[in-house]
Amino acid sequence: MSNGDAPGRRTGLFIGRYFGIAFYLDASWFLIAALVTGALAFDVFPAELPGRPQAVYVALGLGAALLFFLSILLHELGHSLVSQRCGIAVPRITLLFIGGLAEISREPDDARSELKIALGGPIVSVILSVTFYLLHLGTSALHLEAIAHVFAWLSATNLGLVIFNMFPGYPLDGGRVLRALIWAKTGRLRRATYISSRIGVGFSWFLILAGAWMLLVNHNLGALSLIFIGFFLKSAADSGYANAIQREILRGVRVRDLMTANPASIPDTLPLNLAVEEYFLNGHHVAYPVCSTDGEYRGLLRLDFLKEVPKEKWPYVSAGDVVAEKSAEALRIGVNESAARAMRLLLAPELSRLAVIEEGRLVGIVTRHDILHFIEIHTELED
Repeated sequence: MSNGDAPGRRTGLFIGRYFGIAFYLDASWFLIAALVTGALAFDVFPAELPGRPQAVYVALGLGAALLFFLSILLHELGHSLVSQRCGIAVPRITLLFIGGLAEISREPDDARSELKIALGGPIVSVILSVTFYLLHLGTSALHLEAIAHVFAWLSATNLGLVIFNMFPGYPLDGGRVLRALIWAKTGRLRRATYISSRIGVGFSWFLILAGAWMLLVNHNLGALSLIFIGFFLKSAADSGYANAIQREILRGVRVRDLMTANPASIPDTLPLNLAVEEYFLNGHHVAYPVCSTDGEYRGLLRLDFLKEVPKEKWPYVSAGDVVAEKSAEALRIGVNESAARAMRLLLAPELSRLAVIEEGRLVGIVTRHDILHFIEIHTELED
């Protein structure tokens, strides 16, 4: 599974960088890895290979689980390498409880690229399934029964991953394939995303209800995973359609078209106590640009920056000192940059506004609310 413009950065354990892509493990991965290992070591392999010491089952379960999650990473890498060949950067891949998530920097430019990227992962999984099956045959011929069972399980699991992912509902790979086909047929990405995402939402509700039924009737705790996956897919399907709307409405729109020009700014020499009194308390904004006397932008002074400075030091610390220490000059965007890029930056939960800069000088402020209001108006007028 891969997604479009990722909303901010996810937390996770950094495990390395390959092909220019940062790889992370989400906290939820450790729980699922433990559950998979336990299920294999105490249920699956003891039933298939009776009479072995428990330590053998644990070793087989751990090895199978690690190879399975490696398979998921390779699946996402398949999406990502194709995406990079299509000119779309992939900053990171995160391994989640539901599988892998390749965070592409933007949506594809055309249906052909979308189709290629969508098929990249399943093709890798099919290759892995065949490879593990051949390894199963080879180890069986060598009478390495325990290892052969591990490879057989990995082959079947990778094949199951392909079948599940090819369901034609966004954001699953099959949904992205369907979206690409409808997009190619109609030329309308928004319509294609709407159809595939609605199918995805329907499939997610099926998983949620099936999991709830299994939990209530059969008291199967494993059904909780179906419920979690269902809610995850529903959220991703809804956000995928919202992203498509934003992309279509914001196409060709620049930051200068949405910004508030000539905003209030704080002189860089002003002490923090006066900045709070004259700006934050009177203006009711959570951030203000800081400029030098000649109008050069120094940085964005945010409310959370103020909280980190003891109040007794406010009269002796200037606004310019704080933004310099926080490297807050990065909280800006060029006046001619796309509104879509501004929206991607503003999706970070701690960031609600950006200073708009032209030739080093402050010319405006653009906020998350400005862009969402613009999208809302255009959406209402088009409906």
